[in-house]
Parts: sequence; structure tokens; C-alpha cells
Amino acid sequence: MTISRRLFLQAGSAAVCASSLSGAFVNKALASPRHLDEFIGYDALGMAGLIKKGELSQTEVVDIVIRRIEALEPIINIITTKTYERARKKADDISIDSTFAGVPILIKDMIDVGGVRRTDGSRLMLTNVPKKNVKYIDGVEAAGMNILGMTNVPEFAQLGVVTNNTAFGLSRNPWDLSKSTLGSSGGSAAAVAAGIVPMAHGTDGGGSNRLPASANGVFGMKPSRGRMLSGEADGGHNPFKTNQAISRAVRDSAALFNETEDKSGATFKPVGMVTGPSNKRLTVGLALNLKGGMPVDKEVRDAILSTARLVEDLGHTVVEIDYPVHRQEYFRAYTNAFLRRFGFVANMARSLTGLSPAESGLLDPFTASMTSYGASITDEQEAAGQAYLARVPAMFAAVFDRVDIILSPVMPVVSIGADALTPQDSFNSISREFLESRMGYTALTNVAGNPAMSVPLNWGSESGLPIGSMFQAATGNDRMLYELAYELERAQPWKDRWAPYSVKYIPV
Repeated sequence: MTISRRLFLQAGSAAVCASSLSGAFVNKALASPRHLDEFIGYDALGMAGLIKKGELSQTEVVDIVIRRIEALEPIINIITTKTYERARKKADDISIDSTFAGVPILIKDMIDVGGVRRTDGSRLMLTNVPKKNVKYIDGVEAAGMNILGMTNVPEFAQLGVVTNNTAFGLSRNPWDLSKSTLGSSGGSAAAVAAGIVPMAHGTDGGGSNRLPASANGVFGMKPSRGRMLSGEADGGHNPFKTNQAISRAVRDSAALFNETEDKSGATFKPVGMVTGPSNKRLTVGLALNLKGGMPVDKEVRDAILSTARLVEDLGHTVVEIDYPVHRQEYFRAYTNAFLRRFGFVANMARSLTGLSPAESGLLDPFTASMTSYGASITDEQEAAGQAYLARVPAMFAAVFDRVDIILSPVMPVVSIGADALTPQDSFNSISREFLESRMGYTALTNVAGNPAMSVPLNWGSESGLPIGSMFQAATGNDRMLYELAYELERAQPWKDRWAPYSVKYIPV
């Protein structure tokens, strides 16, 4: 069947009204009306089941997702590199006995996939093609996932909460085209929310899986530091960044986690496949207020309190706690400890052009000004910042002596305008405060090394936009989070909540 323009406009009326640009996007998408996608209700494991039963071929599944991309990409702009032919060639060689049996996945454009361009959202990197996979991507492909493209990111992730760059442009939120997808895994989260793929890869270095998961109404996981197979070309681990999935279904994320965790036991005993909730009842610490943080929006506060009531109804104990780290102290230390190291980007631009980062034409103004700021940090400031951050894990550990889980907002506001921060802006005290206030709950978790997740349990009563709830556990307790996620998904399902700009409503 074809979708009528009237039905589509009813489904997406709130988002249409929110963006004067949306009409052009929608008209382009509906220029040649086709059919609603009959497979939209299947998660990745469900699609794999159809392949295993012979009801779909691996090539047919690739073509289904390609049609979705071509229908939605003009509207939300989330793909930086398409790998259609690579995926078609690989399709028939993927074992149907593998976990995902050839189901397509999109990969965040900040990790090495052999033979596929990696840009990090920057004009500086448009010709960068890694020769081989990192180990994490080996795990993704061994799991039977077929890579169909790379998703948009802020340039080197530095614009943070807005997925925008001058290389590929602004990615738009399928719930409201005037809103940010957040970042830096914004393209991946929007792809899942739009129904293009049931699961996409993301990296989380300061909230990059949880923030966009919250804004797009999907499930986002950040594992414990060092838990997963290496996502770095040298085989090591970034001090704070981890790789994992953004998905609609908890079980898809859990299955990919099982396939891509480090089974060697060098850092943690492997979790393995988590298939459902636990009978163990937990003590959950509710941390609404962040020391040094900005006020929490009423809709966000109401959402997190609603989540706390749900947790209590499930038999867990909820107690009020303080978030253990002062937001402003943390970001002052983080900026001093690491921003000077970002100078390698400036050096790359300078070596290619002989010009300063700002004059090179290869870096967005925001990134160029950030490198200049980093160059002003002294040795003493860097050392003091590192010393402070070294104490953060113990601050969280003290809380986990009293509770099993910390429940908090993902972000103190419901959403961020798509143009709230742009690549043409400068990195200064105003933009710093904007970023730091909105990343205050999430970024601290990365320094602590804790696993954390954003779970889509609430939608704003006035805005109608998704509001994630963040749960985090002590380092190594990834299983505890997955078990709780299954329980929450069963108690308050979100699978039938679809964004207006999604394959659910737009013909492919």
C-alpha cells in the first residue's frame, strides 16, 4: 500500500510545524510514492531469523535497507559514505549460522573499517581510507553484520551535542527536524530512530551513545572501559572511549556486545550473552541534581521521577543520592588535561597547507579555535587536570559501596536546537559552558570507566519528544545493566513508538 500525504502529515504534524524547512524535505521523499516497509517491525535478530529460515536472502535484506536509506537520507542527512557494492559482494559470503546472518549495520564514521573511507566528519580526512579493520570491526563482521555505510559525526566529535560539519552538513532528528540528533553518534542514533537499521554502531567518549539515544528515543549502551575488543588501530584502548551499539531492542545490543567483547579475560571476566532480566533486586541511587550543573527541565525531572517509580514498582529500592562529582571542577580538569593533545589535528592541517588551522580551509572554525585554545594550556595546568581526573573513579566507587545503580538524567534539557551550535562558531567561554552543562551527567562516567546506558522510557508531556533515563553501574557490572534494561523494556515497551520521519510512515 502507499501512504497518503494526508496520513503522513497527520503522523508528522508536530515536526512539520517545528521546521519551516521540512516541507521541502518531505516533498522530495514523497515525489515518487512507493510502499510502506513490511519489515519495519523486525529487530536485527528478527531479520536474521527470516534469513535463517530462507524467507529472505542476505542480498534482499541489503536491498531493503538501501531503499530505506535512499528514502530517508534526503530528509535527515545521516550518511557520510555509502558502501552498497561492498555490502552486496559480502552478502552471499556471510554464514547464515552467524548471529546476525547478514543483517546490515551502519558504522559511526570514527573507526577504521578496511577499505572504507574514515573521515571523522572533517574535510581534513576526506581521502583517508584505512587498510584494515580494527579488532572491534572484525568482531562486528564475524557476528554476521554487513556494513552498509558510515554515519555522520561532528568534526572530530568536538562540536559535541550537535552532529554538524562543513564536510557533510547537519544531521536532523527524525522526531523533529528542527532539533539536534545530539552527538557525537548522532547519525547512528537518527538512523535507528528513522527505522533505517534496527541497530547501528557508536562510540562513547563523553556521552556520545547515550545523549543521541536519549534525543532519538532509542537504546544506547556504553560498556566499561577496556571491556570491548579494541577500536584503535594500534590495538590499544582509548582512555575514555568505548564502542557499542545504539539499537531499538535490548536483545540486539546484548547480542552484539557478546560478539564484540574481549573474551581473553585480560581486563574483565567475559559477560557472554545476556538473554533476560535477573531476579536480583537492586538498590538504585536517584541523582537528580548535579553539583555545579544547570537546572533540570521540568519535563526531564518528571521523566526521571517517573522512571524511579517504575523501578520501585518492579521491586527495586530507590534512595536519593548526590551525583558524586562537581561538574565545573571536572570539566576544568578535563579541558586542561586533554585539550592540548588535540594539537595533532592542527599539525596535520599545517603540514598539508603550510597555513594555520584557521587559514588552512581544512578545519571548521570551531575545531580550529579549539586547537588554538588547547595550545594555551600550560604544563602545570595539564598536570593538575590529570591529577584531578585520576581521583574521579574513586569518587564513583564510594557511591557504589552504597548502591548498585545510579539513576540520573542523560541531559538536563529535553532537546537542543539543530542550530544551537554550528561549525562556524568559536570555541570560547560561552560555547564551552553550553557544551559542558549539557554533557555534565554523561561525560563524568567515561572518566570513571563505568558502564552506562540511556533507556527510552519517557516522552515529554508537552514537547512530545523522547527523554532517556541514564543508568550506570560500577566498572565491570555491564551484565547488571543489560539485565535491568530487559526488565525495563518488558515493563514499559518502546518498540511501537516511532518518529514521524521514519520508515514507519514514509514509503520506501
